[in-house]
Amino acid sequence: MALAPAIVGARNTAQQITWTRTDDTAQDLTGATLSGRIMNAQTKVAASIAGTLAIVTAASGIFSWTYAAADVATAGVFEVQFKAAYTNYDLTFSEMWVVEPAI
Repeated sequence: MALAPAIVGARNTAQQITWTRTDDTAQDLTGATLSGRIMNAQTKVAASIAGTLAIVTAASGIFSWTYAAADVATAGVFEVQFKAAYTNYDLTFSEMWVVEPAI
């Protein structure tokens, strides 16, 4: 799964994401609490995702990310790491993400 690019300051559209395992099957997110971090690929500065991560269809691994202003404040290439915390274990995956400058 690839993350769709965003535009600096654009917060009107939530991004829908499907969490898949390495074998391309959906990760069941039932009972998970989602969080994430965003790291600038050039500066290596990281921050927590400030927007809302919400499970849409747990059994199919589908969740949404509604950006907060801080998530789309700077243009650049970022590595986004999502974390699913379950009762007895955590899972994580990372994807590259581009935030385009607004013109």
